[in-house]
Amino acid sequence: MSGTKLFRKEDLDLEPVNGMKTIGLVNVSFSEELGAGIGVFEDCSIPWNITYDEVIYILEGQFTLRVGEDVFNAGPGDVLWVPRDTDIVYEAQERVTFFYSVLPAGNAPSTAKRIDYASKA
Repeated sequence: MSGTKLFRKEDLDLEPVNGMKTIGLVNVSFSEELGAGIGVFEDCSIPWNITYDEVIYILEGQFTLRVGEDVFNAGPGDVLWVPRDTDIVYEAQERVTFFYSVLPAGNAPSTAKRIDYASKA
């Protein structure tokens, strides 16, 4: 077995709880280094200090990332890079779906969990 995984959209529960939901698909069960997943923000403002490098790719919706006095507005197709040890605020007024990747995987709450998803063909 190659270890390759296929994650089908219809198998993902992307209903936000308290304004957000992240699913760490590529987590420490697969890689100690790289983590990745899918997430949703909706009607939220979430302050956070990230302790990992993060790339966020916006799939749908309008998203705002606040970094100190700087405001980054991103929409579908836009990519944000956020270096580790940065204080940020994730904001969404509407439903925003995004792909994210983090390094190292063990530092991000969603990808630090060991979840071994079943392989799909």
